[in-house]
Amino acid sequence: MSLLDDVCNRLVPGRYPGMKPDPNHSYGRTLCQSYLLRKRQVKNFWIIAGVVVMLEPVLHIAVVVSLFTTFLSFMYLDESDEALKNQT
Repeated sequence: MSLLDDVCNRLVPGRYPGMKPDPNHSYGRTLCQSYLLRKRQVKNFWIIAGVVVMLEPVLHIAVVVSLFTTFLSFMYLDESDEALKNQT
């Protein structure tokens, strides 16, 4: 293992093989499979939005598509409803 790999492994949480997410820590939600799946789908939303903008390269279309995709991304990745359900 190189020095750079060792430093990266110590600085970036959750990169150790076989590491279990800590349910009491804020980064634990980003390691679960459902969040990673949603993040992958948001990436696909942005790829589709980029293709739409490239097909119709007009400023007002680009702004509307990017604002809508931003809203869609935040809406899809929002977990406040799940957090409220888990507290009760």
